[in-house]
Amino acid sequence: MRTFSLHLLAPLLTLALQAAPAPIKPAAAAAPEVYRVISSFPKYVTADIEFRDSSGTKWPNFFYGKPANDAGYISLAAPKPSASFELLCDKMAQANGDQSRRVLGELCPPGQPPPVKLTITGMGTLQASANAKEKNALAAELYGVLQVGNVKTPVKIAASFRRHEGKGDEKKSALMVEGKFSLKAGDLGLKALASGTVIEGRFGLTAYPPQVDGKVEK
Repeated sequence: MRTFSLHLLAPLLTLALQAAPAPIKPAAAAAPEVYRVISSFPKYVTADIEFRDSSGTKWPNFFYGKPANDAGYISLAAPKPSASFELLCDKMAQANGDQSRRVLGELCPPGQPPPVKLTITGMGTLQASANAKEKNALAAELYGVLQVGNVKTPVKIAASFRRHEGKGDEKKSALMVEGKFSLKAGDLGLKALASGTVIEGRFGLTAYPPQVDGKVEK
């Protein structure tokens, strides 16, 4: 049997190694889709909370403001989305004058509306919104505590999340969030309405990605 010397085999081994396909690198994981809910950006109002008497007896109350701090976020990352933020709406539309006709009127002395704070501590599973008008929107439950003045009550909120591409009045990329909830007049200590009267609540929020217009906003 003919044998090959090592000096003849070496070039063949080198060619074989060069022809071998390079190992396939695993695809990089997509960055989690996280939006900031912070008070320092932007400078204008980004949150509102409203209350309506479901019986139609009282007029609604409208509060507006901003996130309470710079620690808030909303993460749409699968499979475990999460949210943690505080909204402080300490200004009220039409705060002066007789408030007795409004659903929260007894809690709102003229010119001295109570601060309204919504603290979100948890988020349920994300799914496509069932609302046909909210094209490409997502939906999930949010859990937290609503505080009106010194009164606190737990809330479960049906929320929708809609990505905004920076068109129209809002020129920056953003996440538009809207949530609806209900509570009883007795939950807020109201006396002018029967304790079982349902009060319909709603909040709106604009959140922003960490990078807007190619730079980190501060």
